[in-house]
Amino acid sequence: MSSALMGATTAGIFAAGGRMAFAQDVPFDLLIRNGLIVDGGGGEPLHGDIGVRADRISVIGDLAGLQANRVIDADGMAVSPGFIDIHSHTDLELLINPKAESKVRQGVTTELSGNCGSSVFPILDPESEDIKAQAQRLGIEIDWTDLEGYQAALMRGGIAVNHASLVGIGTVRQCVLGGDARHPNAEEMERMKQLVAVAMDEGAFGISSGLEYTPDGFFTTEEVIEICKVVGKYGGFYATHMRSEDSAVLEAVGEALTIAERADLPLQISHLKAAGHQNYYKIPMIFDLIERAYDRRLDVTADRYPYTAYATGLSVFFPQAALDGGNEAFVGRLKDAAMRLEMKTRTLAKVEANNGWESIMIRSVDEESNRAYVGMRLDAAAAQSGVDPYDFACELLISEKGSVGITGFGMSEENTERILTHPLVMPCSDGYALAPYGQLSEGIPHPRNYGTFPRFLQWIFREKGLLTLAEAVRKMTAMPAGRMRLAGRGLIRENWFADLVIFDPVTIADRATYVESEQYPAGVEYVIVNGVPVIEKGEHTGALPGRPLRRGA
Repeated sequence: MSSALMGATTAGIFAAGGRMAFAQDVPFDLLIRNGLIVDGGGGEPLHGDIGVRADRISVIGDLAGLQANRVIDADGMAVSPGFIDIHSHTDLELLINPKAESKVRQGVTTELSGNCGSSVFPILDPESEDIKAQAQRLGIEIDWTDLEGYQAALMRGGIAVNHASLVGIGTVRQCVLGGDARHPNAEEMERMKQLVAVAMDEGAFGISSGLEYTPDGFFTTEEVIEICKVVGKYGGFYATHMRSEDSAVLEAVGEALTIAERADLPLQISHLKAAGHQNYYKIPMIFDLIERAYDRRLDVTADRYPYTAYATGLSVFFPQAALDGGNEAFVGRLKDAAMRLEMKTRTLAKVEANNGWESIMIRSVDEESNRAYVGMRLDAAAAQSGVDPYDFACELLISEKGSVGITGFGMSEENTERILTHPLVMPCSDGYALAPYGQLSEGIPHPRNYGTFPRFLQWIFREKGLLTLAEAVRKMTAMPAGRMRLAGRGLIRENWFADLVIFDPVTIADRATYVESEQYPAGVEYVIVNGVPVIEKGEHTGALPGRPLRRGA
């Protein structure tokens, strides 16, 4: 790996010695005093003050004696740029609860959604019925068709965090091909490319895929390349939930690199992992592939949440062909005894590759009759019901119309540490902005929704000492901002946006667990978004100063 990659840091914000001279005509709106400023660039933290006017950082330095409408004493605290969640699934949730509770309380000030091939735009009739049905269940009326309309809907009620989005290649496919497993003809391919171009024109930061899921997985490599070429022309990037994260993970990494190189655009590998005991040994080979591509000058990075369990849907273990035509067709196949038997061998192989039925915890269901299974491992739930685990899974999916949320315990702690500390990897939540009340408190959400960024600091910086505080903060701020080419955010710099987190580096911690996950973290004292405190002394102020962000704006 190149020495430039291993050693690159950004210079600190202060010149050596001396006090900054500053003529103050009017008071600052906000003055943060006595903080340990961790600027996001990876340089040595330094003590100092930050003056904020409106939504911008005005001055950084020794500001003793200067006036402000509001003063926060950050003595004993670290002050960093707001954390940027490069892989989020928050979209409709902000229309239910714009306070973004579980994210902003972690220190997240910017989220990038539209990941894993799924975005809430574009929407066409009647092909987008799945999105509309999901919104209807949540009590949301969709009155938009594109990114511009969706962002307008966000701003009608206001949002607590800044919000950016990718366009999902699966959503685009759904608009043109529905849920069918077939190849697009030339006209259909052109239509998909046009939809992607519109999204990019409106400010999408790139395109995402979820090739382990349907309908994304029905695309060939060549088809994904063809669509990604459109994104490359706009300066966007390709984020991929790869075709496999277990037994065929090496082949999947190779495909992702090929797509990015041939489409000529940057690559973001989503929630990088090698799931299942039999695949743990592949991590060094994965990094060898990625580093070789980096040395060939491919702009490649990855992200990962700091947990050893993933969250997905139970249907992911079934062959993709079984989901041809969508959930209704899938349920029909599960009800057919011959088809169920035909799917069994491949399903069991996938389950075993991910540590078996005992590693799968049922996380969320819709039917009241199935609520007792929430929080149980699938093998135990099957045993309690007196049914074989495979048949139990099939019957549960039938009763839930094909959709069952699960948490899977598939990764090792050692590999997770190796991934999170790699120079090309940044932390992400792969989660939603939730709340422990109201509609957003259904089931048992993965703890990453509540604790990702505090856990990263707690585990990787403080407990393990695998990164310095400055290095850890850089991975949560400047690094994702660089991937997004996000102007004015991700560093503490004069005239940059005042997205800031004030936290206690000694006590910051994730309090969420896999069973009791709806718990806010400790140690995050203040979160400031566009110059406005949203979290104050650990509590939400109710302020909604977030903004929709657009690529290049």
